[in-house]
Amino acid sequence: MRLLPLYAAGFVTAFGAHSIAAGLAGYTESEHASLLVLGVLLTVYDGAEVLLKPVFGALADRIGARRVLLGGLVAFALASAVFVLVDNPGMVGVVRFGQGAAAAAFSPAASAMVARLAPSTGHGRAFGSYGAWKGLGYALGPALGGILVTVGGDRLLFTVLAVLAAAVAVWAAIAVPAVAVLPKTRQTLLDLARRLTNSSFLVPTTALAGATSALAVGVGFLPRSACATAWDRWPPVQSYRCWPPRPPWFSPEPGTPATPGDCAIAPA
Repeated sequence: MRLLPLYAAGFVTAFGAHSIAAGLAGYTESEHASLLVLGVLLTVYDGAEVLLKPVFGALADRIGARRVLLGGLVAFALASAVFVLVDNPGMVGVVRFGQGAAAAAFSPAASAMVARLAPSTGHGRAFGSYGAWKGLGYALGPALGGILVTVGGDRLLFTVLAVLAAAVAVWAAIAVPAVAVLPKTRQTLLDLARRLTNSSFLVPTTALAGATSALAVGVGFLPRSACATAWDRWPPVQSYRCWPPRPPWFSPEPGTPATPGDCAIAPA
């Protein structure tokens, strides 16, 4: 039971990333923003994680992973709530960075807690379950995010994220025990530089960055391309846009702007 809140924290970071990313194409379309703006909005969440995960990982080693876990979840809930309370679409970039920074705190802390709390004979199973919950967040994010935005707009999605993160924070505070900070050997900046430039670190990190970039393109840019091409050609969409239908003999007067119903006489 004490591992389940940690799995839920992994779900929050993945769901938070993809539920919003999948809807950013529609957001930039409605705000008449460029593809560059879409790219920046897709980048800030993961960019914050890349920059701050080492920092919060080191902080977890110093003060304890449980504190960083709870603080990150609370910060994620607050960042999501800011968008709901301010109700300013222009804040989405700032909020996304705040969410990414918070995820950079509780995501590695949750992983560290899984390693500490799982039995020594079940590390593989524990990390497999943690990864499965994150995968579930990645998979459900675009679908559920799209449903929430369709039903209640971006504010409903951010409200759900705020409530979800707050609920997981309370659950973790109750169920996850504190673990002692492990003693560590002192390292210099030179030691850190050697580790970061070692091929054993650079090769897998570069591969992971490339895969993440491809995933971000698929989640963020492909929906916008679909909306601009194939989606508009889908017969039900054409039928909706051509409602109400005009009788076969109807034709608009020359020089009169076409209305949605005028295209009903066009062949499918």
